Amino acid sequence: MDTTDSSEPTWGEEQSPTRRLSYVGAALTIIVAGNHILSPDHGLFKLLAILSADPGLLVFDPRPAAFVLSGVALLVGLSLSRNAPNIRPYYFAGILLAVTYIVGYFAWHFTGHGGFLPGREPLLHGVSPLENVIAHLTGDVFAALSKITEAALVVVLGILYVESK
Repeated sequence: MDTTDSSEPTWGEEQSPTRRLSYVGAALTIIVAGNHILSPDHGLFKLLAILSADPGLLVFDPRPAAFVLSGVALLVGLSLSRNAPNIRPYYFAGILLAVTYIVGYFAWHFTGHGGFLPGREPLLHGVSPLENVIAHLTGDVFAALSKITEAALVVVLGILYVESK
């Protein structure tokens, strides 16, 4: 009795471009999630340090909690999407999170490091908001690569979302 699914290519057989692109999307999802969970400045270790010292500090800088929770959400979504009967909501959620990362980064730096949060004074380093963002992106390779992978994730998941109709 043959129990293999003939609709799925076996090892060495040609796969559809959409299937290959889904692997790229999964890899980008893992990279983006890892970048946020393991971020040296705002990831899991920073969150644990803040929680052990004074959780109230998260009011003034919520990035560690946001980074870790959203990174975990990406990994959980990737895992759940594997056997989902309708994968479109997972693509959409991944796009939404990646866009939130990009918009959040620019909002944080355009407003002078979260100057919109209660108790925070804007810190623009004596330059315009645009110069501040450019200085941060050109001075921090990790941040620049992170934004590039997030933008790539938006593009790949967007293509997969459209193709999955």
